[in-house]
Amino acid sequence: MNCPLCEARDVGRIGRERYYCRECCHEWTKGDGVVKIYEVLSDGSVERLETKLEPFSRALQAHPVVRRRAG
Repeated sequence: MNCPLCEARDVGRIGRERYYCRECCHEWTKGDGVVKIYEVLSDGSVERLETKLEPFSRALQAHPVVRRRAG
């Protein structure tokens, strides 16, 4: 599986339908045609970035996300 934001393959599974990208440090859930993306904040909490992305590539072009590394 690849990250829907940066296309990296360094993806881990957190829960049943929850994933984490180690490259861009974002979490996401997917199901029922909906992708919800969350940014992991420095205190460990998450903040939702996008709500409904159909089709995902068009929505991503309209709302570019800056890639950054945690640390």
